[in-house]
Amino acid sequence: MKKLILSVACLSIMLMSCNQSSKGKWTEDDISKARKDLMEGMNSGDESNLFSMKAKTKFCDCALEKVEDTYENFYEANSDTDTVRMSAIIAPCMQLLLEDFEKSLLQ
Repeated sequence: MKKLILSVACLSIMLMSCNQSSKGKWTEDDISKARKDLMEGMNSGDESNLFSMKAKTKFCDCALEKVEDTYENFYEANSDTDTVRMSAIIAPCMQLLLEDFEKSLLQ
C-alpha cells in the first residue's frame, strides 16, 4: 500500500511540473496570452497604422522571447508594473519596428 501511495504521489508531482512555465520555457497557454496582449497593444492607439502587420508580428515574437527569458510565467510578466524595466527588456526588439518605419518612408 505504501508503494502505491508513493508511486501515485511521484506521478502527480511529475505531471504537475510538466504543465508549468519557467524562464525560457513557458506553457503554450502563457505564450498565447502574452502574444495576444502584445498584439492588442500594437494595434491600439494612433500609432497602430505606422507599422506593417509583418513588423508588428516580428516585434511581438522578439518581445515575447525576451519576456519569456526574463519572467517565470505570463502572470509574473503581466504583474510587473516597472515600465522602465519592461522597456529595457524589449528595447532590442524596437529596432525591428524602426526598420519597418524607415522602409515605409522610403517608398
